[in-house]
Amino acid sequence: MAVSVREALALPVLAAGDPVVLSGERGLDARIRWVHVSEVRDVGAVLVGDELVLSTGIGMAASPAAAEDFVRQLVEVGAAGLVVELSAAYPSVPDGALGRARAAGFPLVVLNRPVRFVEVTEQVHRAIVAEQFEEVRFAGEVHRTFSDLGLARASMTRLVEAAADLTGSSVVLEDLARRVLATAARAEPVDRLLTDWERRSRLTPSLRETGTGGPEGWLTTPVGIQGGAWGRLVVTTPREDARARLVAERAAQALELGRMIERDETSIQLRVHAGFLLDLLDGRLGSEAVAAARLRALGVPESTDHVGAVARLRSSDGSVDRLVTALGDVTGLVGVLDADHVGLLVPGAVDLDEVARALAGVEPDAVLAAGHVATGVLPAAASLRSARVVADVAATLPAYDGCVRQADIRLPGLLMSLREDARLQEFAEAELGRLLEHEARHGGGLVDLLRHYLAVGGNKTELARVAHRNRTSLYPALKRLEELVGHPLDDPTSRLSLGVALLAYDQSHELRGR
Repeated sequence: MAVSVREALALPVLAAGDPVVLSGERGLDARIRWVHVSEVRDVGAVLVGDELVLSTGIGMAASPAAAEDFVRQLVEVGAAGLVVELSAAYPSVPDGALGRARAAGFPLVVLNRPVRFVEVTEQVHRAIVAEQFEEVRFAGEVHRTFSDLGLARASMTRLVEAAADLTGSSVVLEDLARRVLATAARAEPVDRLLTDWERRSRLTPSLRETGTGGPEGWLTTPVGIQGGAWGRLVVTTPREDARARLVAERAAQALELGRMIERDETSIQLRVHAGFLLDLLDGRLGSEAVAAARLRALGVPESTDHVGAVARLRSSDGSVDRLVTALGDVTGLVGVLDADHVGLLVPGAVDLDEVARALAGVEPDAVLAAGHVATGVLPAAASLRSARVVADVAATLPAYDGCVRQADIRLPGLLMSLREDARLQEFAEAELGRLLEHEARHGGGLVDLLRHYLAVGGNKTELARVAHRNRTSLYPALKRLEELVGHPLDDPTSRLSLGVALLAYDQSHELRGR
């Protein structure tokens, strides 16, 4: 805090003058920008505000009206206060001038003994300059602290702790939903600091710039590029407002810069990882030695065996960015393969079941599939391709505890891997072509009836229940269905062929709908 009127009066040189405060007691804590000695009547013309004016009363002595006008000018220009040295020539301040000062809450002080004004100005100015030097020193310390932390890529928690150390106050970083991201408690336990935090935080308005508000008098500053704040830094008990503001704003800048650097680095890393995985799938890595060297250069631990894995969301309305974020700590490469798939290449020792469970804990809609363990880097391309097929199939099946593999999806996985094979398409058309054409022309729900019939293993009683049909209407429908498929429905081999064809049809239909 800068030198105040109260602190100036306490200096030995002014205290020796036996000062008496006649008005403006509440204004004694106003900061002093400078000390000015003036005896001219037109005093307002030589001031700019926040000066402590020293006078022997010469500029006020002409008349009571002149004294009142002298005070009026000081009030209007925003002076910090007036100190009048009383003497035989000027024994008291006129009532009019005193009334003007009291009405404005303006500090007016009289000295009952003479003092050397030059010593007053010298001491007060020395104190002001020392305070200004201290503020410059403190600003330099704040700058160095956060610059060093920025270069060291310090965490959010470390930046918040630095802000707390510099302000001597507890500091909390919260997001826009008032969830605490990082905290540093000072002079109070963390649990007390965060008690009922969301409610208390919502009572303190969010400001577009640094400011103090709310019932607890918190100092807050937004964190984020202007117009795009993502959080708020809270100094709960700022001791010195100017310093707390400086620290809070510098800490907010450091937090945003760190977030931008982290985001940029992550983006570059993801592009590099994705490029390697796509080169692997397309056979552009060259020799095994070159591929292994590139993989090591990307920071992946050296390993004899590697596994390709693919993550995707069950629904098509999500973003793969969510998956990338959730998989950020996996040992190995993580990169976006396309709009639906995130690829992984990990050493064989990585527990992908554990990775899958952790992923599901963050993204319940996610599926993680793995291919076979491959010896070497280049053979892992086949593992990655297999994982993509398995992931697509697993996304249509009930949730699985852990990482899904080919052995877990069985026939659906086989058909999915053969979905581009013309022979499978011809088979499905041969089995279901007439039925699908009939459905396209007339409707009637016979395809769904076949799906239900196969699901219950040909049990007509159970079929009537799940299909919500009565037995009387069921038999003609089944007869028509049998005519269209051209095979007896009660034959196990026929049901098996129809089931495979229908599964292949459903998979292709689902893929087209994505």
